[in-house]
Amino acid sequence: MQLNHIDLHSPVVSETASFLVDHFGLTLVEKRGKDSFYRLTDGSGLVLVVSPPIAALGGGDQVSLGVQTYHIGFLVPTRRAVDDVHQRLRAAGIQMNAPQERHGAYVFYTVIPGNILVEVGHRPDA
Repeated sequence: MQLNHIDLHSPVVSETASFLVDHFGLTLVEKRGKDSFYRLTDGSGLVLVVSPPIAALGGGDQVSLGVQTYHIGFLVPTRRAVDDVHQRLRAAGIQMNAPQERHGAYVFYTVIPGNILVEVGHRPDA
């Protein structure tokens, strides 16, 4: 069995999707309206959907809730790659913590539009 997609709810769909395309290398595959549905891919089989909160499912998102109830992560092949991504994002003016050792990985975290916590890390055992 393979996990094939994740749907992130955001009240600022286009901002969230654009950030992921511009800074994390995802590719826009499909767009339905400015803030209604964006389908992104990483080119390796993962589909990441960004859509608005769904009223029938409670309408919650991390902005309206005011908390981060989950995070997503990007795994890179080396510690140096973590540092490279961190430097690239910092040069773009993005706020984040410094890379550090946590839970057997070398990682840093940043918050992207939609109040979504993103982890970038390297795990030697991955």
